[in-house]
Amino acid sequence: MKVAIIGGGVAGCATAYYLSKDGHEVTLFERDSLASHASGFALGGINPVIPGARELEYKAFSDYSIGLYRGLAQELAEAVRGDLNFVRKPSVKLVRNEAEAAELRLVYEANAADFVYDMRWLGLGELSHIDARISTDVIGGLYIGEAFELDPYKLTLSLWQAAESLGAQMVNREVLEISVAGNRVTGVVTEGGVFEADVVVAAAGPWSGGLLGALGIDVPVSPLRGQIIRLDAPSPPMKLSLWWDHDYATTKSDGLTWIGTTEEEVGFDDRTTAEGRDRIIASAVSMLPYLEDAELVHQTACLRPMAPDKMPIIDGSVGIEGLVVSTGGGRQGIALGPAMGIATAALATGEESPVDVSAFSLGRFA
Repeated sequence: MKVAIIGGGVAGCATAYYLSKDGHEVTLFERDSLASHASGFALGGINPVIPGARELEYKAFSDYSIGLYRGLAQELAEAVRGDLNFVRKPSVKLVRNEAEAAELRLVYEANAADFVYDMRWLGLGELSHIDARISTDVIGGLYIGEAFELDPYKLTLSLWQAAESLGAQMVNREVLEISVAGNRVTGVVTEGGVFEADVVVAAAGPWSGGLLGALGIDVPVSPLRGQIIRLDAPSPPMKLSLWWDHDYATTKSDGLTWIGTTEEEVGFDDRTTAEGRDRIIASAVSMLPYLEDAELVHQTACLRPMAPDKMPIIDGSVGIEGLVVSTGGGRQGIALGPAMGIATAALATGEESPVDVSAFSLGRFA
């Protein structure tokens, strides 16, 4: 089967990898470069969904995707010597008031016996043994041992390199439109002409909506800007990833401390801002006062594809035969990437997805 994939982010590259493994003829279209948007600038933290925090279907999908990672990391290492910097890195959700603490204690008590998560409740004294630099305003935290971290750029690049080694090709051009004849896709149109395909996968992040809107398909995905700061912070490096509110801090494999993030509805403006920088740093310093002495090394911004309900959109029955939509990973796009890829590949070939994606169809917005 000849498949055209639009978008060189984690969803598109994961789809290309799984389709290529099954022997299909895959061409990936990317107007910029691989992982040049959200997939290349994300944090790369992979945390399990806390029971009760999200819809059951979302949690099951996330758990499945995280379960794929161990095998996938090994596969990519063998296929293209891709080192994803995939490591187990426990995370702690920090709280500063009794109301938040009471809520997270209930989560802990409900799941303490489930060793899948390695979940514990830590008081400030226990937190200080982990990292004495945590603010004394923090009164506790929910520890999750089964959390992971990787380099999202290396992940996306390795997925593509593995697909390429199996015969996939990339066209570095913008797709201007998806061509359709008689209610069936026939390929994609670029400045270089028409590329024929049996199936077209729209995995262009927040840009998917524009492409599909031209076909009369309403895909309610919009860009959500997220800014991240990288700091050269005083030693020692952080042993865990710390999370609070919508923010976080962790020491990455590059030796820098990454702090974030913003959630900004500013359209397709992917510029960094002084306001975003100052808000992120102020939040991080309030939880980790020692970061006041850190040096700012780099500031990035990317546009995450976000659906109104913050769930992905994965659908192969959108009213036009041969057209599959795969977008909307939002802030969890890297964590969900492998599952989005394997599910999208199945929908593209008319096979049953190994993981249930019925909750992620466009029909939920009707």
